[in-house]
Amino acid sequence: MARFLYSLAMLLLLPFAFAWMFWRTLRQTGHVDRLGERFGSSPYLPPNEIIWLHGASVGEIRALSPLVKTLHHEFPKQPLLVTSFSGSGRAQAQALFGGQALVAQIPYDLPFCVNRWLKCVSPAVGIILETEIWPNLYAACARRRIPLLLVSARLSERSLRRFRRIPGLVRTSLAQATAVAAQTRADAEGFHQLGAGQDRISVIGNLKFDVQLPDKLRQEGRSLRTRLFGKATVIVAGSTREGEEQQVLEAFRKLLTRHPDCVLLLAPRHPERAISVAELVKQSGFACLRRSTGESLLKSGEVLLLDSLGELTQFYAAGHVAFVGGSLVPVGGHNLLEPAALGLPVLAGPHLDNVSDIAAMLKDAGGLIVVPDAEKLAEAFIWLVANPATRQHIGQAAEHTVTANRGALDRAMKLIRLVLARK
Repeated sequence: MARFLYSLAMLLLLPFAFAWMFWRTLRQTGHVDRLGERFGSSPYLPPNEIIWLHGASVGEIRALSPLVKTLHHEFPKQPLLVTSFSGSGRAQAQALFGGQALVAQIPYDLPFCVNRWLKCVSPAVGIILETEIWPNLYAACARRRIPLLLVSARLSERSLRRFRRIPGLVRTSLAQATAVAAQTRADAEGFHQLGAGQDRISVIGNLKFDVQLPDKLRQEGRSLRTRLFGKATVIVAGSTREGEEQQVLEAFRKLLTRHPDCVLLLAPRHPERAISVAELVKQSGFACLRRSTGESLLKSGEVLLLDSLGELTQFYAAGHVAFVGGSLVPVGGHNLLEPAALGLPVLAGPHLDNVSDIAAMLKDAGGLIVVPDAEKLAEAFIWLVANPATRQHIGQAAEHTVTANRGALDRAMKLIRLVLARK
């Protein structure tokens, strides 16, 4: 009954979901949402051969990278399919895995959509990253005896509260999962409270620690720094959200009063906000260059607006100090590991619910500085720019934390091999 009511609500909301996804995907990627894929359209693929992997959006798709590469190498005869919920996630998957995997958007979680899709795809196994619980999709996979693995599964406090409002629906869905490979013991306990059987739960760590950056990335970053920033100290503010850019600009202004030979790279989480962010930068009195207009050397005190997809990691490699957004506003924080893995000192605001475990590890190791507001962010900028040796020491602590916590990939692969061997 709970799933019937859920499906009815989803059906009633479908026109609004269609309009919202159409608009959101158009803004994020410049292309309209793929309606055929949303309603379950897919080429017929060999049954029980496809290894299907799913990540909600850009961050999860990037985290899937080591798993996709390892599966492609170890099971070269089995095709891979990577799905995402968002249009930007699909675009990221196409950019990362276009030569290794088929890429599509996940269908709407309605019975006729998921049944149509599974008739075409019929995967040997489904691997879902982090926290994506779709009741109709889970039920359809269970009927077809398709194993579902929740890998690097996590539960933020917000997700846990949300799922507790629909306990019956979530409990039934989790009972249909073959295994829940959680990031931490706390995540494992949360999934158990929601209804996952203790015998199906394990702790494997966070797959995001296993993302291997290309060996040439640091060299490319230094080259990019020389071309665009010269000898200036580069502050990178990545994945910023609405209400946050103004605080970063205020902190940057105060930094310039003490250290004028600095530049700011501002990268909004959603590039479709570039026009409004560019206007904000200009209203704040800064010269603003946009990455999409090409390359030119920035002068001290200027701001480069990153209004393109897929380049933030390269710009982290070009930077000296990183601030990670979604944290000065109550969003929950974004990926702290990319700048940490590149040996940058990492700054973030207090709102880190989405990355609380990673934040705690980095902070305990001395690789993360948490600031409550723009004033303290400015003080941290000034301190780090004035003390290169300290900056290097904090960056090394951050990088060591990433290296020391790898291993989730090997544990995930062990679980996947076991499931595939039973097919």
